[in-house]
Amino acid sequence: MKILLLVISQLAFIFGIHTQTFTNSVGGAISDDNTYNQYSIDVSGLANTSLNTTDFGLESVQINIDHTNDADLRIKLQSPDGNVFILTSSLGGNGQNYTLTQFTDTASTPISSGTAPFTGYYSSIDPLANANNGQDGNGTWYLNVKDQVSGNTGTVISWNITFSSHPAGSVSLTSSNLPIVVINTDGGIDIPDEPKIGAFMGIIYNGPGVRNYVTDPFNNYKDKIGIELRGSSSQSFPQKSYGIESRDINGTQKDTVILGFPAEHDWILYAPYDDKTCIRNILSYDLSNKMGHYASRTKLCELILNGAYQGIYVFMEKIKVDANRVNISNLNPVDIYGDQLTGGYIVKIDKPTGNGGDGWNSNYLTSANSQITYLYDEPSSANIEPEQKDYIQHYVDSFETALNGVNFADPLQGYRKYASISSFIDYFIMNEISKNVDGYRLSTYLHKNKFSHGGKLKMGPVWDY
Repeated sequence: MKILLLVISQLAFIFGIHTQTFTNSVGGAISDDNTYNQYSIDVSGLANTSLNTTDFGLESVQINIDHTNDADLRIKLQSPDGNVFILTSSLGGNGQNYTLTQFTDTASTPISSGTAPFTGYYSSIDPLANANNGQDGNGTWYLNVKDQVSGNTGTVISWNITFSSHPAGSVSLTSSNLPIVVINTDGGIDIPDEPKIGAFMGIIYNGPGVRNYVTDPFNNYKDKIGIELRGSSSQSFPQKSYGIESRDINGTQKDTVILGFPAEHDWILYAPYDDKTCIRNILSYDLSNKMGHYASRTKLCELILNGAYQGIYVFMEKIKVDANRVNISNLNPVDIYGDQLTGGYIVKIDKPTGNGGDGWNSNYLTSANSQITYLYDEPSSANIEPEQKDYIQHYVDSFETALNGVNFADPLQGYRKYASISSFIDYFIMNEISKNVDGYRLSTYLHKNKFSHGGKLKMGPVWDY
């Protein structure tokens, strides 16, 4: 046996194969209360501190779990940089246990196609290659396990994590039926939350039904852009969303027609990371447009960023006041009295993060015992005048007060005085049929035109379903 191990070791050295495995053999009970339990492994002394998909990185994860109902479990891997990757979730039916379950990206069977106790090799829900993102693999890794349904018990027996010179590799892209978006940041630097940094973007799109190849010339867009991360909690996802500004060769903001959308300079590359269908937003926006209410135009695409394939994205319009988008009057800094002051406004119910945080709290609406916050969107908090702030806040307050009052149904003094009822009805229908978990409390837009153009408060556009 010693001779065999010596031969294997020498062969590994000769062929450049280097493997390091770290194990948590302690485990522990899984609480039956829909909260995550963490089981840690401290990794140190890796052969290469920068995990990548070419010569050294995360290769596999193995788990051993006793549980009386596998479908109750949601199991994630958390890397030292704080990113989390779903290994398995709500699978196995009434089956029991994960026994020597090995997750690798090269496995031919996805975990969703396996059966309890899932013994053998499976590909995880999220690719392990997402962890090979250049981070320092030395540090604490966690197995996060949550029992989502009460009544069954279980224990993590052990788990291990393996790094090698055959890491989980990223998928390369050569062609697609979807448009191919190629972005290169200046010097390949990382993209910050803000401000936007300079970059180049090229888009290959040969038209409907025609195959697009990465070797084709850029024929839809070929120019400079500004780019930044967008989103709040979604910035922790392995697949990031980006805000983009189209620019000319001198780096100046430029309105441009892209993928057939009306000319603008503000765009979004949305990563549908937590929507495995990749089409929830697309379908919701399409339904809203067919109901007669503007929603952002969308186009599925593939993204290559600094030479690395990032997966499927949705190229889409940002919500803007525009004749081809939210078709209300522009509100200029000089519009501070009379009819000019009454529109057009876009306000947003959302977290203060990611939007400047300037707005006001509702006097009536709460979510999770916290007051609902209205944020200034158009004009932005940086551009809105004090008189305009006072006007739109007072108008929305008056609407809420009328809705909460004893005469709320009065057609002259109740909520109908302030709101376009049909827009509210259609918006509620869209939230309900899409089962939008953030409905009414986050990513909720309202807009208002001048009194001379109707002037009542309207719901929408729909956003982030």
